[in-house]
Amino acid sequence: MSMIDRIRNHRNAARRARAIERALRSTNSPAVRNEILAIAQRQYR
Repeated sequence: MSMIDRIRNHRNAARRARAIERALRSTNSPAVRNEILAIAQRQYR
């Protein structure tokens, strides 16, 4: 893996993490929060 690929992957991971945090903060429903967390966990496996 090249250095550029590692930087790109790191940037994409940070972007996904920020998007997940934003989604979790914006919802009031525990069910939706659980659904977001389940999707996020599946994505990182």
